[in-house]
Amino acid sequence: MQFGEVDVTSQVIGFARKQLMTDAVMGVESLDLPPQRLQTRALWFEIPEALEQRVRERGLDFAGGIHAVEHAAIGVLPLFAMCDRWDIGGVSYPLHPQIGRPAIFIYDGYPGGVGITEKGYALADALMAATREVIEACPCEAGCPSCVQSPKCGNLNEPLDKQAALVLLEGLLES
Repeated sequence: MQFGEVDVTSQVIGFARKQLMTDAVMGVESLDLPPQRLQTRALWFEIPEALEQRVRERGLDFAGGIHAVEHAAIGVLPLFAMCDRWDIGGVSYPLHPQIGRPAIFIYDGYPGGVGITEKGYALADALMAATREVIEACPCEAGCPSCVQSPKCGNLNEPLDKQAALVLLEGLLES
């Protein structure tokens, strides 16, 4: 696991209108907004090639697995850092352009950072173990808001793979 300064750039390109009770998508609207840039602090996990291969050999969705780990860890970190899940953000890359391998980033949602991810970095093993426990304990089959879905996901919670997330967390805890 690593910890340091990051530059997060995001851009809102659209939104989906959903029916209140059923969550059925009623329409998707495009937006043309400028990118937003956030310089902050983050922790990140680089995924070893052997672990990626383990996920793929089991026929699981690797991109969905790292995305699910990202969401679940963001949901668990506030239990360690005494913050709200909306105070932190994350992004997962099947191939990060600068690192040259898959990575999961969790970052403070405030310019310059406020110490949330620093606390997560200091408690990395406990954070990953608790994240695995939350996913394992959830009775759902494919992932739900209690384990791997996020209320603020910019990708509409796609892709997500609960089983791949468990394989990844097991491997990260082994190393």
